[in-house]
Amino acid sequence: MILGALGTWTPLPGRVVHLRPTAAALAAAQDAPADPGPPSFLQGDHLRAFAARRASGGTHRAWTGTATHLDGPFDGDALARALTRFVRRHEGLRTWFDVDACADGGDAVRHLVPADAVGFTPVPVPALSPGPGLSWDEWVTAHLTATFDAACRPDSWAPFALGAVVTDDGFSLFWGCDHAFTDGGSQLMVLSEIEELYAEELVEPDDSRGSSDPHAPSDPRGSSLSRPPTAGSSLDHTRAEHALAAETPPDAPQIRAWADAVTAHDGRLPQFALDLGLPPGETAPVKIRSATLLDGAGLARLDALAAAHGARFTGAVFAGIALTDTRLTGAADWFGVTVVGTRGPGFETTQGWLCNFAPVTFPVSDGGPASFAAVLPAADAAFRQARKVAEVPVHAALGVMLAGGVLDPASLGSPQLISYLDLRRFPGAGRPAYDNGLHFTGEGRTANASLWVNRDHERLYVVTQTPDTPAAQAAVDRYLAELTATFAAAVAEAHAAADAEAAPAADAPLTPVGAPAAGDAVPDERREATGAGPLG
Repeated sequence: MILGALGTWTPLPGRVVHLRPTAAALAAAQDAPADPGPPSFLQGDHLRAFAARRASGGTHRAWTGTATHLDGPFDGDALARALTRFVRRHEGLRTWFDVDACADGGDAVRHLVPADAVGFTPVPVPALSPGPGLSWDEWVTAHLTATFDAACRPDSWAPFALGAVVTDDGFSLFWGCDHAFTDGGSQLMVLSEIEELYAEELVEPDDSRGSSDPHAPSDPRGSSLSRPPTAGSSLDHTRAEHALAAETPPDAPQIRAWADAVTAHDGRLPQFALDLGLPPGETAPVKIRSATLLDGAGLARLDALAAAHGARFTGAVFAGIALTDTRLTGAADWFGVTVVGTRGPGFETTQGWLCNFAPVTFPVSDGGPASFAAVLPAADAAFRQARKVAEVPVHAALGVMLAGGVLDPASLGSPQLISYLDLRRFPGAGRPAYDNGLHFTGEGRTANASLWVNRDHERLYVVTQTPDTPAAQAAVDRYLAELTATFAAAVAEAHAAADAEAAPAADAPLTPVGAPAAGDAVPDERREATGAGPLG
């Protein structure tokens, strides 16, 4: 699995098939009863933004998706049955929202489609030829963008779209979903789960599943995927989130941590380290950028450096970003906001938006240049603290800070976010749908250049959604070069430290200080996978 731009997906030419809700399912969705309780905090923000954009006639492109390739025969009916089982299993994907009340400051109203009403059918897309000057790959990108723009919206059901490009040797799958019902972790798991269900349907078709309980015995075959057997309800997660926020006092440690970080940085949330050239309040079309920070050998060196200083690899990621930012800004300390998964026990494989934000702040320099090793312990400790802060929904802290005049409301519009994902740790890793996959987002508009840092078996790399203007692209060019240089310097530092440690006894085996001894458990970093939480 890699993260990148939709335009980098290049399936072989073939016939296109969409999986669409049956007429009966659409009718049931239209008549679905209102479900009590508000949307989650992040959903609420998203739905208000959607309602405003809908009212202004703008394009809603706040969707995210994934695509992959599978070998073997294509059976549209089997894929439709697999999708039906998948959506019945995940309650959040059976919801849509009436957003009319958002115009007057009210909450959107959730509607829940009964599980036994869900059904899909394969629908061939009429053969289309790319227009003059348009290649097949460009047509695919345009077709998927138009498909997701039309389907992936929160005010109707289904707010997602699944389809396939079928060739003689196999087929490629594509999936998109409105962000109100998904997150990065969900996207990284979705096609592996559908792949498994599809494989089961090829072997043993079963049209008898009609229970309203997605875990009912009517589906006897269970699941062989490497994940817990349950898929917790995102609606239950939302109810728990609101209850936790309501019972959190204004002086809770998590609230104080947010307020202290914001107060120390002039009442504002972080922005990109360099000026992107946009006037306040302005946005520009998104351009996806990516850069490799370390190869496999570099990863091994940085792992060793982190272990030698009692830090996890996540701490090394934040140390590298902080060193880069402070070098560019001249600041002595660093303040970032990270995305943290909130998938506790029972919600490991839930499809939904199960994320929170937390501040990460620590000193970087006392006036002179700081080494990577010197910053590592503070960066690691700051991220550990951020995970504790993330135990309380960020909106509880935002409400207190806004009411108390601590936070400038203007900085809420487009905050700079940082995510770190260890892509080796997700359920489905090792399966074709996951290993051949691409995770992408809708390319709307932005005023920032948030950083999505990812690790797989081969490299560490960063993806960023940047404003597509000459000034912004020049700033991003400079930033990515500086960030790459920071991690290169860290590897050189690790190499020099290893050489120095080996010098006294070159023929003796060495264990870095703080590294696990033989037979010790390796520190589990699966919680660092944004949106994924503990995965087993």
